[in-house]
Amino acid sequence: MSEARAQSAARCRGTAKGMASWKQMSKTHSRRFPVTVTHLPVTRCQICRRTIAYRPGTLSQTLTEHYRRAHPEALSLPAR
Repeated sequence: MSEARAQSAARCRGTAKGMASWKQMSKTHSRRFPVTVTHLPVTRCQICRRTIAYRPGTLSQTLTEHYRRAHPEALSLPAR
């Protein structure tokens, strides 16, 4: 990496010579709750090829909402 790019990257991070500054996060005294990770099925938009996750049984609703927001011209609807 060139010296100019290194200096630019350091300025972006707000530190000198590319060194990251570390700050300890405050500790909370709250309880930790278990996290549930759900793997949702996905599909792709045929226009923008964006991956869209949906809950089982709601594919049509999810795709319609995506098309309404991202591609209103495809549905012949006015943009919001």
